[in-house]
Amino acid sequence: MESVGGVGWRCLLGVGDQRMEHVGARLRRWRLRRGLSQRVLADLAGFSQGYVAQIENGVAPLERRSAREALARALQISVGELTGRADDGASGSPAGPAAIAELRDGIVALAVPAVGGGHGTSSSGEVGTDVLDSLYAACRYDLLVPALARALKGLAARSRAADVRPAHLRNVVEVCATTVATCVQLGHPDLTLAPAGVATRAAEDLGEPAYLGLANYTRIRAVGAVAGAELVVDEGIERLSPHVGPDPVTAAIYGMHHLIRAEMAARAGLAGVAAAHLDEAAAVAAHTGERPDDWFSFGPTNVGMWRLAVLVALGDGGAVGTPAPGFHPEALPSAQRRATYFIDLSRALLQGRGREDAAAAALYRAETIAPQQVCASDGAREALRTLLSRPRYGRDGRLRGLAARAGIR
Repeated sequence: MESVGGVGWRCLLGVGDQRMEHVGARLRRWRLRRGLSQRVLADLAGFSQGYVAQIENGVAPLERRSAREALARALQISVGELTGRADDGASGSPAGPAAIAELRDGIVALAVPAVGGGHGTSSSGEVGTDVLDSLYAACRYDLLVPALARALKGLAARSRAADVRPAHLRNVVEVCATTVATCVQLGHPDLTLAPAGVATRAAEDLGEPAYLGLANYTRIRAVGAVAGAELVVDEGIERLSPHVGPDPVTAAIYGMHHLIRAEMAARAGLAGVAAAHLDEAAAVAAHTGERPDDWFSFGPTNVGMWRLAVLVALGDGGAVGTPAPGFHPEALPSAQRRATYFIDLSRALLQGRGREDAAAAALYRAETIAPQQVCASDGAREALRTLLSRPRYGRDGRLRGLAARAGIR
């Protein structure tokens, strides 16, 4: 007997336990939650569509650990969430210790050539900045961290070969900028200073305003939690201001300096200073227009997103109302920016009263856009803990599942 009522007998009986009874249904539920077709999921996992269909229909068991891991990775969940077994792996950081260790090796190879010299990778191992940018924008940190490690080692090999052409220097600045941003997102500030320093030196050698601005913004991200970091921002603003008019790329980076300066002022309780920097960024955005495909997706929409983040930093998120006409965060191609906006929206709503349902909905939307961003975001975990501490929400199964995926126990 191969099946009973359309459900494979092996799935009913399980293999030593009952986890196979539900795995097909769980796979289908997660696939639909992620908005994936069977074909797309199969392509992501490296299987045929027919195999995925058989698993979902209970015809094929999911016995091989490698198959479970491939499907879980494609769905951006833990193996345990796929199988329903807590001992099959927990959620939390999208990049494990081994991947972070490899990234650290790449940083050392580029920053300290004498140390990394014996472990270099040939320049053919480099990963293009377009690939890194797309992975960062999609919040695929599980794929981005090992790709960054390879890119850093490839750049280190070129640097040891005394390759100081402008194209190489631009690649160094961009890869280091993505490395710092990723380490900040994943909670590894100890790994940011070395690549920020390398980016700064490469940008100085290059001498192009846009790359000097990108390197300085990278330095800001590396020291952002340190007292006096606003001085680094102010230095960058002064240095970039003469180049704002003729070059929209430099103008966008100049605007980003004002945005991050506004958030710093808000965290210090300086509402007036924060407002002044937001207004300057808005003026620059009116000049540049929307730039969805540049390094920061700068433009009026992004400025609107940062206004919300500043409100949260000031503790005034409860005042958030209906978005202004024409504000459409979904128009930005960067999943990272869109998900971060909805995380900030959740935090803002929780600073008010009686808006828990809307705050939870914002987190669910963020997870739909970029699951790994919710796992990586301190703001998302803060919002989840706040919700779980409130009556009724602490017993909400869907919310508790989201919290578990974010590494909250």
